[in-house]
Amino acid sequence: MARRRSRSVELKQRRDVLIARARLERVALRDATQDLQIAGDRAVRIALGGLALIRRYWLPLGLILAGTLSGRARPVLRMVRTGLVVWQSVKLLRAARR
Repeated sequence: MARRRSRSVELKQRRDVLIARARLERVALRDATQDLQIAGDRAVRIALGGLALIRRYWLPLGLILAGTLSGRARPVLRMVRTGLVVWQSVKLLRAARR
């Protein structure tokens, strides 16, 4: 009889240990999920900011990139200056409509 009682007490202790361990694992998993969610939100915010910058400044950046790929600097700088003037003019015209 004593053996049976000691075995049931041992099983109860092991069960309690497993329950406590499962509780700790659930808390750790919840924390990890929250951390991943925060990191994902930050990555999306950075990507959207980059896309907004590219969308806004694609023409000047494209002209500067084309200038760096070509060998002659003077015509490229003239082209960039002209592109910037056109881009600023379009921006002013759009702002005047609003």
